[in-house]
Amino acid sequence: MVATVGQPTMDDVAAKAGVSRALVSLVMRDSPRVSDQSREKVLAAAQELGYRPNVWARNLASGQTHTVGVMLNDLHNPYFTEMAEGAAMAADDRGLQIMMTSGWQRAAGEVAAIESLLAMRTDGLLLGAARLSVEVLEGFGAQAPTVAVSTYSETAVFDTVNNDEEHGANLIVDHLVDLGHTRIAHIDASIAAGGPERKRAFVNAMTARGLAPIVVDGDFNEHAGREAAQQLVGLHEPPTAIFAANDLAAIGVLSHLQAEGVRVPNDISVIGYDDTILAGIGTVSLTTVHQPRQRFGQHAIELLAERIDGRTDVRHELIQPRLVTRSSTGRAATSTTTKRK
Repeated sequence: MVATVGQPTMDDVAAKAGVSRALVSLVMRDSPRVSDQSREKVLAAAQELGYRPNVWARNLASGQTHTVGVMLNDLHNPYFTEMAEGAAMAADDRGLQIMMTSGWQRAAGEVAAIESLLAMRTDGLLLGAARLSVEVLEGFGAQAPTVAVSTYSETAVFDTVNNDEEHGANLIVDHLVDLGHTRIAHIDASIAAGGPERKRAFVNAMTARGLAPIVVDGDFNEHAGREAAQQLVGLHEPPTAIFAANDLAAIGVLSHLQAEGVRVPNDISVIGYDDTILAGIGTVSLTTVHQPRQRFGQHAIELLAERIDGRTDVRHELIQPRLVTRSSTGRAATSTTTKRK
């Protein structure tokens, strides 16, 4: 009987089966040059010993690991978990493994996360709403095939998959104007990925309709939504509708308005963005713009697989969102003064 210490090796399997190490290697690589009898003997020995092939080393020897690195902006946000689900399904369809990490909304954290993925010899990178500059991302894109989601750039180095912000903003403003709203405020996301583009799209949509846009600083989180709502409600003429940067920020807005006794949508309508699972909860019932997060992840993996396989042209894809109307938006209040219970 072969005595092994720690993980059994190919040499242990060869000794157990009474064959050469070279034959074991052929079996583990599923070579057609091995007879059925020899294959069964080697596999039986491997199973008895609990041997697992070192797929990582084998892939490195072939020049590919069949693994893609996925770096997501913030795993607390359901937007990214749903994007990751789409990426995982698409990767599985192509025989690719995913190695996932996050920068936790910090530029330094994102750099460290991406460098770790490259150090693990991933064949390509999917970057979800990275907060890094395009120049920094181009540096990483020069090292491995890269697709960035929610990075708005015409770079010639990496592919991008983005939401059509102009279309989304027009859906929102049209919906609110149809309900009689003219004093519409936007809580933006500052420099966060997609934030400047969403703000610009809102301002353009309002200006095109002859309306004065109201914009306050914010971010893609509940705390920013609460702080901005407090500022907006305190205005001499509060808005009759608030368009938050995303669903999380909108949840913060709803929380503050409820605490202040401001009725939604009777006094102020609230609209979010993303249509995450939070928006559809009955007690929230948030009107929002649906981004196909799973499709973003799937399409990004499709583009990445093409780049890994040798495609050299760069593609920048825009995907159109759609409006989902729920009970947080309604007819504009007859008075611009916010009513309290």
